[in-house]
Amino acid sequence: MSENNGQFPKGNTTGESTRFKLGNKIAEKYCEKYADMLVAYFQERPPEYVYKRSYYKDGTLKSEEPIMMPPKFPTFELFAASIGVTHKTLLNWCEKHPRFSAAYAIAKNMQLGIGKAGGIMKHYDSNFTKFVLSNDHGMSDKTTNDTTITFSVDYGSDEIDEESN
Repeated sequence: MSENNGQFPKGNTTGESTRFKLGNKIAEKYCEKYADMLVAYFQERPPEYVYKRSYYKDGTLKSEEPIMMPPKFPTFELFAASIGVTHKTLLNWCEKHPRFSAAYAIAKNMQLGIGKAGGIMKHYDSNFTKFVLSNDHGMSDKTTNDTTITFSVDYGSDEIDEESN
């Protein structure tokens, strides 16, 4: 490779089967079922339970304590990967397919609700929840500032100046 300034030699066929070609038609992979799949993917999932077990020295079960694990937080990136595309492709489909765009809006709203509920119930780390809600959903901490300005006006005495009239 040193003789080609770090470039692969011309005519290299390595990775040709997976290489993107000019005019790639990945956006044509769209199927109407993806709109339904997207909404289904974002449906609220029940929490999962794992068990913390302790054993006696002889190996028999001493105790078993259920531990609730938070449900996996649904993301558009993970949905896209599950159907073999990227998040950018989902956004492109939103522009070209009104039904998918509506499903995307519903899923985004569902994600917001899951994030809020998961944050309130402490299913998710508070920093993670704040990050997702502020970066993906435009939410922010609201602060109010009192901008009231108080001043007094002295109009002088109650006497009427005859020369001013």
